[in-house]
Amino acid sequence: MTAVMLDETATVIRELARAAEAFAQRAMEQEACRDRARPGTAVQHRHAHSATLWRLAESSLRARISELEAAPAA
Repeated sequence: MTAVMLDETATVIRELARAAEAFAQRAMEQEACRDRARPGTAVQHRHAHSATLWRLAESSLRARISELEAAPAA
């Protein structure tokens, strides 16, 4: 892998990590709203579902980051 490609990969990894952190923050916000909502209500369910989606997106990004970091430098 050339120095330019390594630099580009590092930039992509940094940007994915920033996005993953933002997704984690959004998930925490939704979890807090879920916890404040009255149990068993549609509002609580909506916030729980939203938190789950943010966590899944975060997990997907972190998996991709791991793949990029593990990729052999050819």
